[in-house]
Amino acid sequence: MKRASRSLMGIAAIVMLFAAFGLACGGEKIVEVERTLVVEKTVVVEKVLIATPTVPPVVGGPVFGGTLRIVSQASIPTLDSVHNFATTAIAVAQHLYETLYGWDSDIVPRPRMADSFTLSSDGRTYTFTLRDGLLWHDGNPVVSEDVTTSLDRWLGGASAAAGMMREFVADDTFRILDGRNFELRLKEPFGAVIDAVAPAEFAPLMMPKRLSLTPASEAVEEWIGSGPYKFKSWNPGDRVILERFEEYVPRGETADHMVGASVAYLDQLIWLEIPDEETKIAGLETGEWDLVDGAGLDFYDRLSRNRGLTIPVYKPGHRSNAPLNGFVAPFGNAESEAPPGERFTDSALKARLAAQAGIDIEEIQSSLGPNNLWITCPAIHYCGTPLETDFGSELYNENDKAKAKRLLAESDYDGETIVLLNPTDYATITPVGIVLRSELEKIGFVIEMPALDWATIVPKFSTDEWQVFASWSVHSCCGNPVSDEMTAGEGHVYPKVPKIAELRLKWATETDPEERMRIVEQIQKLAYENVVALYLGVFFSTYPHTSALKNFEVKAIPFYANTWLEN
Repeated sequence: MKRASRSLMGIAAIVMLFAAFGLACGGEKIVEVERTLVVEKTVVVEKVLIATPTVPPVVGGPVFGGTLRIVSQASIPTLDSVHNFATTAIAVAQHLYETLYGWDSDIVPRPRMADSFTLSSDGRTYTFTLRDGLLWHDGNPVVSEDVTTSLDRWLGGASAAAGMMREFVADDTFRILDGRNFELRLKEPFGAVIDAVAPAEFAPLMMPKRLSLTPASEAVEEWIGSGPYKFKSWNPGDRVILERFEEYVPRGETADHMVGASVAYLDQLIWLEIPDEETKIAGLETGEWDLVDGAGLDFYDRLSRNRGLTIPVYKPGHRSNAPLNGFVAPFGNAESEAPPGERFTDSALKARLAAQAGIDIEEIQSSLGPNNLWITCPAIHYCGTPLETDFGSELYNENDKAKAKRLLAESDYDGETIVLLNPTDYATITPVGIVLRSELEKIGFVIEMPALDWATIVPKFSTDEWQVFASWSVHSCCGNPVSDEMTAGEGHVYPKVPKIAELRLKWATETDPEERMRIVEQIQKLAYENVVALYLGVFFSTYPHTSALKNFEVKAIPFYANTWLEN
């Protein structure tokens, strides 16, 4: 009988949602009827609002139904983006799973699963209350212990924000108060807690306790969340299918990107893996699929002339970059007593500086497409943002081959082959890697670039099987020192520079805006002096889609709740 009761509540919630969004009001009549339920031998009479069709729905209003066919940026390595931060995994996972807080369209944190929080007078205890109506996709209610174990799993992972939080959380990090209330305890005040758990890219995804007990170093193999869409099937290398979670209860606030009322208008979301970029674009033009996530920039002008398509462009953009492995020679301390990736030998640092000094960033970025879709930008927290600074920029885009060759000669590099990982199926990375290889070879490096797709490359990040790899990062994950993966050095990919680590902590606790900016300047200077990575240019990704897809815009990362297909 509990299932029957929940089902009735679901019907009522959906009908009220229709009214709230103007669906029933425009084309249907709201009728009040009585339903009789027998619940545990008690007769309950409930008045329920139902919608009865009268006239067609308002033209241009939201429409339920249909399947959105999305071409993934590249191959999908996992659906567990706490275990693995690949953007192609995050793109799917954020529809399956929810987070305590999320971003609105201005990248400001607002509640999702949380109803509210309070902060103790000493600034060391956050008390969170979960909102009503949360259900896992298996039908079980979401309770506090599910959320705290999910948060604990995330804290054990390699994201920059989790690493920062570990510096502040108390040994008895969580205390369960009841099914909807729990405490997060800190050793000392840390004002960036809500900011740390809100980003889409590296957020703590919520799972049932039995799944979130899986260490972050291992991927979960059962995909159950509480989001507006639930898992249906995954054929690796081909497609992932999510379907509407009928029992999902949206929030009451107006939808705003990933927060507010997330309504699953679409019946299904399908992510397709199409390795060839020309095939991706041709299929979009002929209507075989509806949207290409992160399309090759070379196709922008061609697609712009197609009146049946719309092309959102994301700004402030993504930064092309190339991490240098600090755990192996010649860029790391393979034979040194120094902690790998924490303090470079003179030889390793000179090899890193050589790579940084010799590359032509404009040449590399031009490989992506038209020059109105990319810029050179020395600000590690992105140009055109409050944290833009030119400190250390004298080491950015030097394009000085003579200096680079001199530095390389002063290192211990002796012509050994360097592995550059560059995916064959990623339109906004593949061209960058090809030109980067050429630039490094001009300096004197011997490069091998194996032909591997993105899903095959991603598991190699935590190994010593590479020296360089082509990649990119997004402003919404790396736009400040707390969340910046590149200067955090939490995983195997980026080195942990002790002085930068100290400055990040200082920035997180500093309240004076001017002093915070001075800290950013110091971090940026050290990032270039230690070559945290090869900072390349910034590009503005595109998301061409059928014009029948409505209410879709990209704020940091595509989100398909609240979108619908007009036809």
